[in-house]
Amino acid sequence: MKIGASVLATKDIAIERSLEYFDSNKYIDYVEIIQQYPYREIDEDEKLIDTINSYDLKYTIHAPFIDINIASLNSAVSNTSVSEIKRSVDLANIIDSDIIVVHPGIIGFNGRGKEELIYKIAEDKLKDIGDYAKDNGVNACIENLPNIIDFMYVDLNLLEKTLEKLKLPMTLDIGHAHTAGFTPDEIYFDSVKHIHVHDNNGRDDTHLALGEGTFDLNRFFDIFAKNKYDGIYMLELNSIDSIEKSIEFMKNLNLI
Repeated sequence: MKIGASVLATKDIAIERSLEYFDSNKYIDYVEIIQQYPYREIDEDEKLIDTINSYDLKYTIHAPFIDINIASLNSAVSNTSVSEIKRSVDLANIIDSDIIVVHPGIIGFNGRGKEELIYKIAEDKLKDIGDYAKDNGVNACIENLPNIIDFMYVDLNLLEKTLEKLKLPMTLDIGHAHTAGFTPDEIYFDSVKHIHVHDNNGRDDTHLALGEGTFDLNRFFDIFAKNKYDGIYMLELNSIDSIEKSIEFMKNLNLI
């Protein structure tokens, strides 16, 4: 089983110290770097890149999503958002990563009632991002979003239909799926190439440690094992303590 952890858990400490922790944890082989403040300019810091590449770790990149909206009706915003995400593709090449995670957009207040147009904008921008990623040997894995007002592609079936059309892979976020009412039996798709793993109560996107919420994780892991999923299970949690608890949870299920 390939296990990784997001720098979300170590957001309050320097990335150098974060990497020391991840490298020291024998269960973690992958780290997901979120390329937004304070890590947006990581690709311009040669010393930091050398540090990242010095560890016996592999990496994925979460493209920026705060202040980013590829589906904006303002073309300046949507185009800039695409450019920022393409920057993550470039970073992936610098640190030898083949996966970036992409959020597919939100519906702004002025977009209510114009959903068809906004989803068309999102689809066009996702194709642009996907083509750029493919040309650079990177998988742009599009993530399902949590059940929050105006968030797009909360419905996994709609996302899957879009990705099938665009021939793009999915980042399945099981916590987000849980907030949208999906069960483990409803979330397996062949397009899933990357998974964000965390727990919640089925309502709020709280990114709890595994076992602290109500998602049927035993059933989830069983289904994906039976379908021979061989991608990364990326722990997207709020603290190191939650990482440690989640690893213990997985050990108790005899997964690791």
